[in-house]
Amino acid sequence: MARRHGHYYVDDTCIGCGACDHACPGKVDAVYEVAGDFLGRFAIVAEECIDCDLCVPLCPVDCIHDARNEGIASKDGDLEQIKKLQSWAQARPQAL
Repeated sequence: MARRHGHYYVDDTCIGCGACDHACPGKVDAVYEVAGDFLGRFAIVAEECIDCDLCVPLCPVDCIHDARNEGIASKDGDLEQIKKLQSWAQARPQAL
């Protein structure tokens, strides 16, 4: 059985305010601060995201997007492009 993935992602215009992190439901906790990013930007773990979209209206710079509406992911859940967009966050070195 294929694991379900969320469809939201944070683009590189994130200013690191943390509003999305505070909005993400506690038991979900799909938003994280990118370790080692000098701007303190945040990213979303697609495998943990439940598509609740609570983070979207709180973002002051509108950097959180639904990939299905952006043409990045198909309606049937193809997330290959989202994974490429988030690779910058996952490739960052871990904080000491």
